[in-house]
Amino acid sequence: MAAQLAPNSVKTYHLAPEGFVAARNKLLRQKAAFFAGILVFLFVVQYRVFGDSWRQDSIASLFPALFAFFITLAALVFGVIRGIKRNQESWITYELTIGEDFLIRRIKDFPELEIQRHEITAVKESVVGLHVETKLKDRAIRIASALVDYDDAKERLSRWMPIQESQQDWIATGSWMWALPVLFLILFCGFYLSSKSWMILATGIPLLVGLSWSIWLIHKSVQVSAQMKRLSLIAFLPLLSIAAKLILAIRNWR
Repeated sequence: MAAQLAPNSVKTYHLAPEGFVAARNKLLRQKAAFFAGILVFLFVVQYRVFGDSWRQDSIASLFPALFAFFITLAALVFGVIRGIKRNQESWITYELTIGEDFLIRRIKDFPELEIQRHEITAVKESVVGLHVETKLKDRAIRIASALVDYDDAKERLSRWMPIQESQQDWIATGSWMWALPVLFLILFCGFYLSSKSWMILATGIPLLVGLSWSIWLIHKSVQVSAQMKRLSLIAFLPLLSIAAKLILAIRNWR
């Protein structure tokens, strides 16, 4: 099939449906560790609030904490199920079009991303696929090795420039981003569990700046779906809460 296509022909590629299982399992492993941290954080908060009543050996005193725990657990499970469905839909609708001098990525609910040949600064390959880079970090296209006719797409791109071997795959590079939610979780613990003004400021200011920056980055990125951009607006609620507590900590310094 590849031999029948002219060098300047336009061809559209899709991801192999069976490849989603491995991607889903990897995503579940990553989310499991993060959600476990959220549940531990919730338990610590609940113990701080209801600790005295727990020590009274009253079973009824556990009900508020258990209710909050199971509500949060149900919300997390629901979020994971919805997330898997969205990821599967993105996987199925993924389209990569390679023309004579352009590259287009289309995914349902994502902005269409087109990169001209002259914009490309590097094409790197790792164990998980290709990464087409430009001068702008956000304007990049990832091509998973699960792509149908992956070798053909790789050969066509190699005509544009030599493909470099990447020592660190783009999933591993992106996985460090999981450290950011963990950092936010630690800051939230210090912020909401502390009664010292200096501690509230030391943790609250990074939270305020970090959340604001994250919202701006999400809405600017072409790598984030429209639905995720809408959901990110919920972050304004904790932003208002953090700002209010910071003001109170400054006014009632102790």
